Amino acid sequence: MKKSQHVLIVGAGLGGLCLAQGLRKAGIRATVFERDPAPNHRAQGHRVHLDDRGERALRACLPDDLYRLHLATRGQPSERFMLISAKEERLREIPVPDLDDGSQMIRTGRGVSRQTLREIMLGGVDVHYDRHLTHYTEEAGGVTAHFANGATATGDLLVGADGIGSAVRHQKLPDARVLDTGVRWLGGKSPVTEEIRSSLPEGLETAFAAVTDMDPAMMVGYLLFDQSPAGLGLSEPGDYVMWAITVPKNRLPDPIPNLHKEAMALTATAHPTMRAIVTQAWPDQCFHLSLGTAEPVAGWAPTRVTLLGDAIHAMPPARASGANTALEDAATLTTNIQTESPMAAYEADLRERGFAAVRASTAALEQVAKTIIQT
Repeated sequence: MKKSQHVLIVGAGLGGLCLAQGLRKAGIRATVFERDPAPNHRAQGHRVHLDDRGERALRACLPDDLYRLHLATRGQPSERFMLISAKEERLREIPVPDLDDGSQMIRTGRGVSRQTLREIMLGGVDVHYDRHLTHYTEEAGGVTAHFANGATATGDLLVGADGIGSAVRHQKLPDARVLDTGVRWLGGKSPVTEEIRSSLPEGLETAFAAVTDMDPAMMVGYLLFDQSPAGLGLSEPGDYVMWAITVPKNRLPDPIPNLHKEAMALTATAHPTMRAIVTQAWPDQCFHLSLGTAEPVAGWAPTRVTLLGDAIHAMPPARASGANTALEDAATLTTNIQTESPMAAYEADLRERGFAAVRASTAALEQVAKTIIQT
């Protein structure tokens, strides 16, 4: 592609914004279309684990000022995955099983606030909100995106970065399947208090944990900022404990009228520490996800439409690879566009690297689940 061309990006998540920043840095016009009506319309999740893959991508794509802001607002080192037993009065760490391939559950990295990173990456990007893609049309000279509100946009390349329910994928690859695991993730953030800190195992400060021997199953971890985002002009309220409740979908109403109240109801008989964390959460920071995993897709003929991130290779959160893989996609595509490489090269890498991460995450999740059941 020539630098004078125009890239349409559907979805203002981490992968889509990283791509927009990389193209902007390279002098290539990029426009992002987001279905939410505003950037702060809903809670944006809690902590993500960024390792060397995600950091390399951000360094390549972000302009220097935004990359420095990202470095300033990272959280503490995130070095391992741990299991916490809630069987006794005091929460305690229990051994994590070795993975079958001999690798670690996660690669050493940093905890990063998804909300803060997304807010940083929105800087300087041309984003159009309230743009729910219904379909696209390809012409000899370009591609046109059509939105539910009647708006259209025409460019030279359209990138579906619109997540696990991707409208772009549904049209481009109608036979591609994302399997519903049947598990629902109800998550949130709670302020770090001395009471909570003294009740959680000390090793959690540099780890991320699954809590077992308790109904419901939960995940928990800290986000302790190097510098306060609020002090640097960002909206994050401060250090927090992130938590997630994982339950079968039949244990939740559809729709959920009040996420925080539902979380408190689910943890009404949980371990007192976990119950306190959920009770003290910021209600407006609660969110809900349906966990799915993508089946591998065979090669397809390159066109003016491509994909990145969860739109093509959604995966379980077991190995903290989802965000890192999406950011890698964005950096790889940015390079591809700048060097005018065949789109087939990007898409072959997208499939090989992305679905390898899906397989590894799925296997790790199954192994940990088996250990939890046996504990």
